[in-house]
Amino acid sequence: MKLGKYTSLDRQDLIANFDLYFKGLELPFMDYLAIGVQDTIHKTSASLMSSQDWRKIFRELNLADEDPVRKASFSTRVNHFSFDEVDYQNNAGREVMRQRKLNGIENGLVFMKRSLTHNFMLTMGTGFKNINTYRYLIDYHSNIQKVFNDLIELVVPATKQYQITIPSHPIDDAK
Repeated sequence: MKLGKYTSLDRQDLIANFDLYFKGLELPFMDYLAIGVQDTIHKTSASLMSSQDWRKIFRELNLADEDPVRKASFSTRVNHFSFDEVDYQNNAGREVMRQRKLNGIENGLVFMKRSLTHNFMLTMGTGFKNINTYRYLIDYHSNIQKVFNDLIELVVPATKQYQITIPSHPIDDAK
């Protein structure tokens, strides 16, 4: 699958609010958080990441084009999946996941809120390899949903160009 352009959300006020929110979270084992939006028509996306180091490496090494997590989120119809379920596809995909691990994101969960034209994506990562991701999902489901909804509200104003709307056409009542 050929993906479109990736953009890092770099607005300083957005990053500052996201960082404050992340620091106040009480979700055990989760060391990393990202919120993103995807234009499913053009296969473009943007995200905000909690790790400044990972954000910099992801952008500088242009890892978005080969990112197996990003590819999976565009190509699957499920509403959540773990890193363990992602097919790395090739050496470039394996390198992206290796870089993630080097940056303390060993394993993780991805949650999707889908619409016809765009998706919101929450990625939660941890330095623990052997975390039972589905047990985690069951134990913290309501907390995760709250975080996801809060972060969507945070990024909606800054990501309008990814939230494609389909215009409705009024029925012509003229005789």
